[in-house]
Amino acid sequence: MASTRDRLIETAMTLFYQNGFHAIGLDQILDEVGVTKTTFYNHFESKDDLILEVLEMRDTREREEWLRIMRAKGGDDPRSQLLALFDLLDDWFHESGFRGCMFINAAAEFPSPNDPIHQAAARHGHLFARELRDLCVRAGADDPDTLTKRLLLLVAGAVTARHVDLDDHAATDAREAAAIFVDHHCPPVESRPRR
Repeated sequence: MASTRDRLIETAMTLFYQNGFHAIGLDQILDEVGVTKTTFYNHFESKDDLILEVLEMRDTREREEWLRIMRAKGGDDPRSQLLALFDLLDDWFHESGFRGCMFINAAAEFPSPNDPIHQAAARHGHLFARELRDLCVRAGADDPDTLTKRLLLLVAGAVTARHVDLDDHAATDAREAAAIFVDHHCPPVESRPRR
């Protein structure tokens, strides 16, 4: 059985994702878990502290899961793994309860760049960008920084188009654009100049 702390984090993660950070009060989380405020404050200093823990757990899980799925869908080819990111997005976008990106949502609800919650959301983006850049390098990108930036812009645009506009084709359209960028920056091995 999960610890009280873990149950608070898991429950808050679900409620925050489905409803927003400001829309969910501490009492609702405590009622759902079945604990008192005293118990809560034995584990967390504040609701903001809980939000930071939620974002940290979500970050670790999401990045690990996304990279695992990209490898599974893309096989051994890093180029295919890069494009598999958009297949992953398409699957995610069509899940029941999709509410956009928790980290984009957090940054929007806590807009000050000095807010620790905003900083935690930004940190997720930086960590994922670093992992994506590593994959761009393995794919043989001539300019991995530019390719990473372009792919991340496509991801953010697809997430926004699906979340805000309910665009059913956001991920597949972004994948088509990503394929152009990947082909441009990562020529197939057989067409690369020999050194």
